[in-house]
Formats: sequence, structure tokens, C-alpha cells
Amino acid sequence: MALKAASLRVADVSDLPVKNADGSPLRDPDTGAPITATVFGPGTKVWQAANATKQRKAVKRSREANGKFEAALDFKEEDTVEFLCAITKRFNGLDCEDEHGNNIQDERENVRAVYSDPLLGFIRDHMETDVSSWENFMKASQSLSNSGSANSPG
Repeated sequence: MALKAASLRVADVSDLPVKNADGSPLRDPDTGAPITATVFGPGTKVWQAANATKQRKAVKRSREANGKFEAALDFKEEDTVEFLCAITKRFNGLDCEDEHGNNIQDERENVRAVYSDPLLGFIRDHMETDVSSWENFMKASQSLSNSGSANSPG
């Protein structure tokens, strides 16, 4: 009997481990639970639209700089932050503080604060790589953590 292609479909959303600067997985200091990010995968319209937007911006910058491809790289980090903010639903167990030292309550604002902090750039860089890897969205990868509501991603 032939392999059913539908059985190979990846998940739309997955909880991916957030990594420290050395590449080790971050863990909650109190419980030891893994810290994750709930993200849309490369097979989703959300991911594809965000990636297309990032690529269009790079091409536009090159065009405006008379075809100099280097111009596309001038805003690489900014474009990556925008891309990751568009595809990340939330961080699970990772909070950023506002200017008064209070945890940011809004999930979207918390995501932007983490990705925008230049001293947390290693999180941005690791996530940029991990969200583009199809293997991180195999159905089995959904069980990487038991974060989020009802212990399921999304």
C-alpha cells in the first residue's frame, strides 16, 4: 500500500523552544519547564505573507538604491523583527518588563519587546532559523512543551 501524502502534513502552529545565547534551551528558573514560543509554521498563510513582506521590503530597498543589494541588508534586523512578530502568537514563560519594571501583559507587545531588544538578539536569531525549519512543525513537535492554555499550542 502506498504512503498517503496527507499523513506527511506538518502542523500549522508549534511551540518551539526559546534558546539562550549559547544555544541551550531556556527553562523556567522555578519549575524547570521549557520556555517556548508559539509560532505559525512555513506552511501557513500567516508565515508566507510575513515572509513575502520581508522579501518585498528588501527588493524595494535595493531598487531604491539603484540596484545595490547591500541596501537590503541595512534593515535586516528590523525586517526580521517584523517577520517574527507577525508569525509569533506568544511566548510561554518569557516576560518582558515595561519602563516601570512591570511585566508587559499584552502578548503581542511582549513578543515585540523581546524581539526588539538588541541585547536579546540571540533569541531573534535562533528563532529566525528555527521558524524556517520544516522539521520543527512535524506533528510530533507539538508536544515539545506543555505550555499555553489547555496544554496545546495555539
